[in-house]
Amino acid sequence: MIAAVGRFEMRPLVDALRAMAANANPDYDHELRSEGSELTHDCGWGVVFREGDRLVRRRSAASCLSDPGFDELSGIRTDLAILDVRRTPDRSTIDVLNSHPFLQKWRGEEWAFCHNGAVADLTQFTSDSTLTLTGSVDSEVMFHHVLTLLDTGSPAQSLAEILGRVTGFTCLNSFLATSGRIVAHARMSPDTPRPRYYTMWHGRGDGFSLVSSETFGSAVDRWSAVPGGTSLVLTP
Repeated sequence: MIAAVGRFEMRPLVDALRAMAANANPDYDHELRSEGSELTHDCGWGVVFREGDRLVRRRSAASCLSDPGFDELSGIRTDLAILDVRRTPDRSTIDVLNSHPFLQKWRGEEWAFCHNGAVADLTQFTSDSTLTLTGSVDSEVMFHHVLTLLDTGSPAQSLAEILGRVTGFTCLNSFLATSGRIVAHARMSPDTPRPRYYTMWHGRGDGFSLVSSETFGSAVDRWSAVPGGTSLVLTP
């Protein structure tokens, strides 16, 4: 996952995310790097970016490693975007409706959400009766839970509190975006055997700031790990 704000063309983000998806990012090492092509994130991709005062979404169930539609994102210029590529062991869930980011109109605003990890017990989540699931994965269920409980006046603190009460997960790394800001939340299981794989990173480039699942490339410097259990706000 990558979330970015500022003034930028998406090409370096698209290139970086494709390298992550192929498990071939030369600038980052993690516990599963040795699995090589067995760890490819080839189960769909999605992006939400700001165009004027609205959020535009494009997504696919095809692999970002071969889908021409993913390449077409490179020329987009924007000041706010979140990008995600998906990997799942359950191939039956490969469907465009399960590709992140999810998009939902809520309390007069459009909200986008993507999440890295898995949650075992979905009964701990609640949902307002006006919210309707379109796909079949835990991340969309968690998104509706977040929206139902979210204090929109203090989204970073509220998101941290909501996700801080979730139990039985591998990771809750998430991006929650509106047209004016992105809230990035970092939280991995305290018992995870993959702390490097699940670490979120905050970086800055020339005219933009971002949070990413992996550090990458010469276009970004001043990387720092996002502390677990915390949320930070990115604004254009």
